Amino acid sequence: SNLAGSYLALEPEWLESCRRSREFKKMVFGLCFFHATVRERRKFGPLGWNIRYEFNDTDLETSVAGLRIFLESQPDNVPWDALSYVT
Repeated sequence: SNLAGSYLALEPEWLESCRRSREFKKMVFGLCFFHATVRERRKFGPLGWNIRYEFNDTDLETSVAGLRIFLESQPDNVPWDALSYVT
C-alpha cells in the first residue's frame, strides 16, 4: 500500500513532462519502492537502525525533484556512474 500510494500520488503529466520520461519514470518507481520499504520497516522499531528518523512524503518529494533536476541537466545521456555514486 505504501508503494502504490507513493507512486500514484505523483501526477502522470508531471512524470511525462521530463525530457527523459522513460528513464525518469523507472527511477521514480525505484525511489518509491525504496521509500515504501523504509516506511514499512518502521513497524519493527529501532531494531537495526542507529538513529531514529521518521521518513515521510517530503523525503520522497525532495528525492524525486532532485532526480529530475539531475536528469534534465544532462542533455546527451543518463549519467549512470554519477547516479550510482550518489546512491
